[in-house]
Amino acid sequence: MTATTDIEIKELLQELEKDPTNLDLINSLAIGYFENYNLKTDKEDFDYFEKAYNLEKTVKSTHNFAWFLYFEWSEIELRWKQDNTIERAFQIQKECIELNPKSFYPYYQYGYMLLDQRKFEEAIPFLSKAYHLEKRRDILHNIGYCHFQIDEFEKAKEFFTQSATDSDTENRSLYNLALTEWKLNNIEQVKIIADKLSNIETEFHETISGYEIGLLYFLLDNFQRATECVVKQGINGIDLIDWTDLSYSLFKADNNLWSEKINDSIVERKKWCNEIENNHEDWSDYTDEEKKERLTELTAEIKVRQETLNNGMTKPIQDLSKSVLDEHCGCLLFDCKRHENRKND
Repeated sequence: MTATTDIEIKELLQELEKDPTNLDLINSLAIGYFENYNLKTDKEDFDYFEKAYNLEKTVKSTHNFAWFLYFEWSEIELRWKQDNTIERAFQIQKECIELNPKSFYPYYQYGYMLLDQRKFEEAIPFLSKAYHLEKRRDILHNIGYCHFQIDEFEKAKEFFTQSATDSDTENRSLYNLALTEWKLNNIEQVKIIADKLSNIETEFHETISGYEIGLLYFLLDNFQRATECVVKQGINGIDLIDWTDLSYSLFKADNNLWSEKINDSIVERKKWCNEIENNHEDWSDYTDEEKKERLTELTAEIKVRQETLNNGMTKPIQDLSKSVLDEHCGCLLFDCKRHENRKND
């Protein structure tokens, strides 16, 4: 399905003039303006979502306004206001839950919001309720993700095993299962999954990347295979200082290439420093204070890289809680025609 068109928005506005308290019309306008940024003169999407909510607190009006606040408006608002926006989104979504919705949308949304705020134990009951109402693979995956984050690895394995089906098109569940098997010391299972994943095509965003697969081989101390994965995916696509598992693998498997890439990153930063100091046109829109701040950052980055190049690397310890992947809940707006969502609760 396609998004709401400008002609449809004009028609909705005309209908609303005749029926100004029609919540479905107001909601459709909110979604229409949200999908058509170019048609907005101010913040019509926010205003219509809020208008529906203020007119009558139904499952649909509360849920949709909370979705918009949390997933969109909190990104738009200035940083100092963002916490208030997120807090308001939670408060409104709680109001929605208190209405005892019949559909899975509100429970999944609230569970994912809690997950996103790292309140994993609190998230599990709501995700479980959502799954009870709608047997979706991504919900199972996210329940497993929460159990992983609170060190309940046997339970995480159970859920990732269930969610690693043919519908796991991005292979996130299978990848998470490998990390869980590692936590359970099932090394052979990690190797089996790593070998399976290494045979998939990782050139497209629909799958996990070779960088994640490289992490699995790093855990297995197979630094040659880890290096093959990162080279195939694109060694210039990452900063080796940040990706310590892949950097160490390259350091062990191909020290010359590792040294070359670290040195290239030093040369690149020295070039940027030179451009700032010589008022290159790329920096013409920056203030003197901003240039000074960036020079300080670059100087520190150069120092770290030079020390790494001089001293080499010791094997880093990976915090796998930062490596395990969740599944974004996606668009859960009632009556979003683009995603063919259900019209109401």
